[in-house]
Amino acid sequence: MRPTQLWNRSKLRYLLSVPVFIIVLLNIELISQIKDFNTLNSEKNAGLKSPNVSRIIQNKNITDIESNFNSSQKTQSLLNKITKLNAELSIKNKHLIEDILQDELQTQNIPKKTINDGSKANNIYKMPKFFVILIQVHSRLNYLKELINSLKETKYIEQALLVFSHDIYNEEMNTLINSIDFSATLQIFYPHSLQLYPDTFPGKDSKDCSRSINKAKALEIGCNNAAFPDTYGNYRESQVVQIKHHWFWKLAFIFDRLNETKHLDNLHVLILEEDHYLLPDSIHVLQKLSEKILSDIDVVSLAVFERSKQNLDMKNLKKYSKAYWHSSKHNTGLMLSRTQWKMIKDCSNAFCTYDDYNWDWTLQYISQTCFKLPLVAIYPVSSRVIHMGECGTHHKGSNCDPKKKIESLRETLEEKKNDLFSEKFSLNSVNTGILAIKKSNGGWGDPRDHNLCKSFIETDLNSNNTIFIDM
Repeated sequence: MRPTQLWNRSKLRYLLSVPVFIIVLLNIELISQIKDFNTLNSEKNAGLKSPNVSRIIQNKNITDIESNFNSSQKTQSLLNKITKLNAELSIKNKHLIEDILQDELQTQNIPKKTINDGSKANNIYKMPKFFVILIQVHSRLNYLKELINSLKETKYIEQALLVFSHDIYNEEMNTLINSIDFSATLQIFYPHSLQLYPDTFPGKDSKDCSRSINKAKALEIGCNNAAFPDTYGNYRESQVVQIKHHWFWKLAFIFDRLNETKHLDNLHVLILEEDHYLLPDSIHVLQKLSEKILSDIDVVSLAVFERSKQNLDMKNLKKYSKAYWHSSKHNTGLMLSRTQWKMIKDCSNAFCTYDDYNWDWTLQYISQTCFKLPLVAIYPVSSRVIHMGECGTHHKGSNCDPKKKIESLRETLEEKKNDLFSEKFSLNSVNTGILAIKKSNGGWGDPRDHNLCKSFIETDLNSNNTIFIDM
């Protein structure tokens, strides 16, 4: 017999000698392991989580809820604070304007003075000494600092009430403004801002339609404003429409709600923004050009743009021009009187429903279609209010620091300082052509925006209550 055969027989006898129950136990253990392996794979494929993972997710959800609750509490607290600030207004450095304010109240309803030059009577318009400079403020602290510096160097600034209208509550900005000691100041806060309504109208509601979604798709998914895209098929953008809302609200507040100004028949308001910069003779020029006003449709603009470029012509500091008011040319440093504010209010339905998110293009639209006669701009050939902004809603420049631009401007002004504060301004040109609006810019198709805009002159703004508007 060969050795291999002997080994195989020995192996067989050994295997047969192993107790049967041990084999059974081994099979049971193997089956158990296979079941555990299959169960693990099954749970993995089904996306089930282990108890530890589930506990982590549960804790995260609780944290998110607590965070949202705390955020909501902070927002509500800020809303209450702003409501109180707007209701309990206090003008800082009011003593600087008290005398001229009283003089203005005593000479109500006498905006024009008649003189006789021996041949015929002439009406000469007199801008009142007291006026309001109304500044729309967002978040650019560096620009605001430069604006305030320029205001400090502007002659006759002590005759004005500086009103800073915010759409963001920011302690650093508030502190900066409260440090002003050269003029009377007041801070007001737009009560329907995105900061106060971050996730519901007038902010961006999570159920609102995204800007570029197709209308058919929007109707299919049933987002809030699906039936109301703008002229170009786009839906509202809350950060864009806020600017027009804020512009209209702040004017209504100053002309109709503020105790110190709401009874002034001859109130004048110079409208500025945080990224503007005034030349030292800005108010002087404002007063001189107001003498050129001949009718209620005449407005003074302290700046002019040609082909989207601001005109700063130092050779023509003593000249002015007239033309029909156009948004892209005369929207900077615009002064409005109570008469013009009443004209705007009378056309508020058109202003609040015209499909254009820009306040200035909307103003041009109602000027040409709703006013009895279009507005006429009287403006210096060389701008006195400089638009410094390189970064913002409409500008995305890479250089957001205005210092270099201001340094260059200061050097130029130093060379021409003897030509500032001219007592006489000669007429440079009169442009009788009117630039009609061919189409709107869109962005204002949502009826909720229309109704909110209208509410600024229809409700008591001092209440600052949340406005719920049905679609």
